[in-house]
Parts: sequence; C-alpha cells; structure tokens
Amino acid sequence: MRGFRRLIPLMGGLAQLAPAYAADPVSAELGKKTAWTGEGVPLSITLRSPGPFSGTASFEFPELPKTWILKVGRPVVGSEEAAGETLFTQRHPFMLYTQQTGEITIPPFRVRFEGKRTFTSDPESMGGETAALRFLSKRPPGTEGMGVVVATTEMKITQSWSPPDVDAVQAGDVIERTITQSAAGTTAMMLAPASPEAPQGIRIHLREPALEDAGDRGAARARRTDTIKYQFEKAGTFSIPEQPFVWWNPGEVELKREILPGTTSTVEGSASTPAAPGARRDRWIATALILLVLGLAGWLAHKPVARCFASWRARHRRPENKAARDLLRACQSDDAPAAYAALGVWTRSVQPAGDGLDQNLERERATLSRLLFGATPDHGDWSGDKLARAFRRQRRLSKPPPSSKSTPLPPLNPG
Repeated sequence: MRGFRRLIPLMGGLAQLAPAYAADPVSAELGKKTAWTGEGVPLSITLRSPGPFSGTASFEFPELPKTWILKVGRPVVGSEEAAGETLFTQRHPFMLYTQQTGEITIPPFRVRFEGKRTFTSDPESMGGETAALRFLSKRPPGTEGMGVVVATTEMKITQSWSPPDVDAVQAGDVIERTITQSAAGTTAMMLAPASPEAPQGIRIHLREPALEDAGDRGAARARRTDTIKYQFEKAGTFSIPEQPFVWWNPGEVELKREILPGTTSTVEGSASTPAAPGARRDRWIATALILLVLGLAGWLAHKPVARCFASWRARHRRPENKAARDLLRACQSDDAPAAYAALGVWTRSVQPAGDGLDQNLERERATLSRLLFGATPDHGDWSGDKLARAFRRQRRLSKPPPSSKSTPLPPLNPG
C-alpha cells in the first residue's frame, strides 16, 4: 500500500505530459456522406503540432480506380485546445471526384510534415495516419450510357468562329472553331472534349486543349478550351456538325443538355495547283544529286556507317523503343486498347515509378483510361493524334543532354 502511494505523484506527473499527445497529429474528414457520381466531395485534412509548422506537408494518397483527389486551396492555419494544451493546426482543403458507383472506401494514408515542439526549438519530422473514410456514390438517373459523368451546379458553354464569316471560303482555306466550357464544383479533366467530327472533304487539325483548375476556400472552378481547325480540301458545300454537351446538375437534380450549332460553308475553287513539269524535273534532279552524295559519303566512310548502323540496330531493339513504335502505330490507327498497353510498357521501361511524366502525356493517359475503363467503355471514336503529340513531346523532354567528348590520351610509348 505504501509503494502504491509513492506511485501516485509519479502518475500525476505523467498525466501532465499526456495533453501534448492527447490529439492525433493527423485527421481527415469528408464533407459529404452521399454524393452523385462525378460530384466533388470535400476532403479536409487537419495537421497538429505543439509548435509552429515548418516546410510543406506531404500527402501519400492511395491509388483508387477512376478516382482523383485535387487540392482546391491554401491551408488554413489555426489552433485548438486538447486536454488543456493549445496545438497549432493546419487545415488542408481537397476535393475528391470519382466515377465509381456504390460505397467508396478511402484506405488510411500517411501524412508527413515538420513542426516545432516550442517556438525556439528546431523543426523536426512529424506525421501520422488517417482513419479510413467512406461515402456513397450514386449514379444519376439517365447517365447509364455515359462514360464519364460531369456533375456541376453551374455550366457555361460558348463557341466562336475565326474568321467570323465562314459562309463562303476557298478550297484550301482553314476556319477555326473555339469551344470553351466553364463549370463550378468540378475539375477540368472531367469536362468532355469537343467532338472532332466532320464530313469527308474536310481535314481536321486539333490543338492541345487548355485545361485550367482554380480553387479558393474549398470552391473549385474548372475551365476547358478546345480549338478545332477545319481545312477544306475541295470545292462544294459542307456542313460542320453541331456539338452536344450533357451534364448532371446536383442542385436541381436534373440532367442538362446544351447543343452548340454547327455551320454550313460553300467552298469555291481548287485546293491546289499542279506543279509545272519544269519544277517537277528540278525536284527529281535535286533528289538524285542528294542520293548520289549520300552514297559517295557512305562508300568513303563505310566503317563509321557500319558502326552507326550497329548502334542504330541496338537502339531499335530496346524495349522502350519498340514500345514507342507500337504506341505511335496504335495512335495512327486509332487503336485505343493497343495504345494504352504500349504506353504502359514504355512507362515501365523508361520510368518504372511513373514519375516525371509531362502533364500533357499524363492528361492524355488519364483520358484514355477513362474511355477504356469508364462505366460504359466506348472508344470507337477515339483519335490518337493528341496522345501521339503528347508522347513525342515527352520523348523530346526526356532526352539527356549531349555529353562532352573527352580528349583521348596520348600513346603510352610514342615512336
């Protein structure tokens, strides 16, 4: 009994130390328990430190199929009381979007940050793990045939033509159509791309879409701009089709639709003038001279040529180069499954961790993934032009800088 009494002051001292650890260093909560498929679900993550924070927090979000977590604002710094102690807090706002239906479970994930124990102490590593989070994703009625559901309470869609007067043009001319979507409470990668359909006799040129996401105090706003160029290859009357857009309004609980009108152009003249016989003869002579010079250079330097050929063949047989060729062939033939498979092989060969991809290529990969693995996969109208351009850009950015050639050492025993 006497020994137990001696432990009472010690237990009291330990109790005084407990408040610093009474609150979890990391917690997370969802702003909704039920949401429509495609509707943004607020995700708030709170960090706690005994002293001021230092540096930038790191969030190790789990990978979930057809689900994206995006930051929508800056962290809000505050404080809270826990067991008689004041803790510094950082509340980070995110928005979660999913195309899955049913109960969605977000497994526990780790958050790392740096904080101080006191105002004057050095920063030290801190962190913790969140609890599992769950919510219900309901498919909006009437969207069963849609691959990706866009859910927004505010959508504005506009289009413009350049030149403004497209009624009468000449063969070979190009007119430009710009379509802009602006929506609240969603992300730009969810907004549907404009359809590049056109009748025969019109060549389509697509510009990379401009995607913009903005967030302030948890309010997300997205903007997507598509630019389509129509080039008339021959004379005639051509009707450029209208552009339909469909989205779900969770505020009005209604499926919305807007159709941008197309236009009809009367094309006159010929697309091109045949080259004169003299010009064609000059081109043949120039081509023959170039081939002759190349052949002579190859004969004079057959060993360097052989070495170059051997080096080229070695590069040609590398897995990443074969995957690149397969990907570009699939893009050229608009074969979506083959393009997705080849892109996966290339990524694993060059960048096993999946890091460092250009944002254009990452966006095209996500778009292709949605088309192939959406609720209603439909890739019959998929065009590989944008993916091919993004992939070529990625390869240019990934090329290492040329290494400087070292000066060879002099012979060991000259003479």
